[in-house]
Amino acid sequence: MTYRRRKWYIFEDAEGDDMKHNGVRFMMEGVVVNVMMVSYRRFKKVIPEHAHGENVYEIHLVTEGEGQVFLNKHAHSLTAGSLYFTGPGILHEQIPDEKNPITEFGLYLQLEGEQTGGELLRELRRNAMWCGKCCRMLPSLAEQILVEQTEKRLGGDEKRLHLLADFLIECIRSIDKKEEEQTKLPLPEEEFPVHRIQAENVQLVADEIFLYEYRDITLGELARRLGFSVRQTQRFLERMYGKTFVRKKLEARMSAAIPLLQNSSYTITEISERLGYSSVEHFSHAFSEYYGYVPSSLRKSDIE
Repeated sequence: MTYRRRKWYIFEDAEGDDMKHNGVRFMMEGVVVNVMMVSYRRFKKVIPEHAHGENVYEIHLVTEGEGQVFLNKHAHSLTAGSLYFTGPGILHEQIPDEKNPITEFGLYLQLEGEQTGGELLRELRRNAMWCGKCCRMLPSLAEQILVEQTEKRLGGDEKRLHLLADFLIECIRSIDKKEEEQTKLPLPEEEFPVHRIQAENVQLVADEIFLYEYRDITLGELARRLGFSVRQTQRFLERMYGKTFVRKKLEARMSAAIPLLQNSSYTITEISERLGYSSVEHFSHAFSEYYGYVPSSLRKSDIE
């Protein structure tokens, strides 16, 4: 696990200067999360055994060094990447290694009100005493929080709020052993998933159809795909594009023609067929009307 030290801001064993009072509140699963303090500190001294009150939680992310933490008298080893939680009433004591003291990022928060929240916060409450390894994202999120907190950037307060929420979510996810497995992206889709967004954004559906299906699309088929009548589809095209179906399809074909003429080995006859024209003469006439020069000129010059 690596850390880019040039952006980490370390507060050396100061008696309170290490604590940054935030008063940041955000809503998570219907519960107000009050982030009371954020710290980043190198501990050379023992933190004596203590506990916190109702609905108060501490999250500790070790970034460097070694040591031990005792949670309700049970010892746990700490190294870089260790993460531990302490909730209400949990006794905890931290002992750094004398030669390699612990450096840690700390988050101190309170869950306000009587709402219990959803799955995430129930998981936090169930694991109010927990020690394990952090997920891969946490060190980067902690670094970003400190940067936004220390460097007064435009939109810093709003950015920090979202980073703190993300940090808390990833901490809770670290409890789940499955999070330790290699994250894999889903396989890319071969076709645009029209059905997923049709109800939400018919313009995006129409854009994709004209982008990829310019060869054979008809007004009737477009209307069916959009879930409109033919007349509604005509009005939709006029409203969204200021064009008729015939004009929009022509533009799509002409846009596709340029890269085919400039960057492919297809003959003009083959290109006209790929664009859906019944003859090369029909294509050449439409192209010349649209661009003002014949298709073959792109095979001989750099006309755009």
